[in-house]
Amino acid sequence: MDSLQIIGGLVVIALTFLDFFHTTLSGNGFGFISRELNRLLNRLIIRNRNRSIYRYSGLAHLLITTSVWLGLLFCGAFLIFTAKEEMVVNGSTFLPATEDERFYYTSYVLSTLGIGDFVPGSETSRILTGILSFTGFILITTGLTYLLSVVQAVLSKKELAFFISTLGGDVEEIYRFFKKDENLDGLLSDANDLRKQILKNASSYLAFPMTNYFLTKKRNSALIVQLAILSEVLMVLRMDWKEGSLQHAKLCTLINAIEKYLELGLESPDKDLHNQEKLNTLRSFWQKYGHTFKKSTEMDRRFTSSLYYAGWSWKEVYKMKEQL
Repeated sequence: MDSLQIIGGLVVIALTFLDFFHTTLSGNGFGFISRELNRLLNRLIIRNRNRSIYRYSGLAHLLITTSVWLGLLFCGAFLIFTAKEEMVVNGSTFLPATEDERFYYTSYVLSTLGIGDFVPGSETSRILTGILSFTGFILITTGLTYLLSVVQAVLSKKELAFFISTLGGDVEEIYRFFKKDENLDGLLSDANDLRKQILKNASSYLAFPMTNYFLTKKRNSALIVQLAILSEVLMVLRMDWKEGSLQHAKLCTLINAIEKYLELGLESPDKDLHNQEKLNTLRSFWQKYGHTFKKSTEMDRRFTSSLYYAGWSWKEVYKMKEQL
């Protein structure tokens, strides 16, 4: 039974680090524990629908996720150090430590303090103590590096959102801004750089998935809203050009980049959230420019889910500047 408890503790530690390294170093999104935890937290925050708490959402996700990793690591180590009496002994009397003392010993081993008033009482305990002291050090140092990378990725998202917002305050302003240039020369010259920025931020979903949960209550700094606005304008502009033309091809590359951004998103399309009838009503705005959208697409559904889980909706996408 004692050996099984040690094995159980090692399994908990192994699963914790598997999730930790998958999230922070793999570049393939969250681990299975972090994914479900952060989805739950996001739904709790979004359900509140109070945008004043959005400014703290990213911090909450980071702190809670890190606390869960540390908590699981601590639980695994505590299971190991309470498995047998000789696992932890008093450094002076060599008597077996109490439960409270083992809790204390586990804490300073994982924090690598090395106080020494309690020591491992067997060869197995010495080996495991040495290993566990490194695990705490690795988690803390790697976690800090990951935190800095997340902050940089969040700033990159806001930078792109602000850039798009400077093109115009709403869909109509951006549309008119591009239409002033008869052949879209300005847009075409910037298309490659804009596409690279979009794809760079798309990769942040996988490399630093935590960035998706840094919400904002300001529309001009919400990248998913600005991308939805830009996407709607680009699709309308594309209707003016024939397939095979340079303008049509360039517009397609930008739309495809936005679509890739959505495909790499953390939230899968939720058919229960998407209401095509309401979206068509909002899109009827373009009829005054002689354009009508076709039927619903997968991109529409992905945008609906991404907008919702960022605290927004299609209504905000089509909100005019004077309504803000």
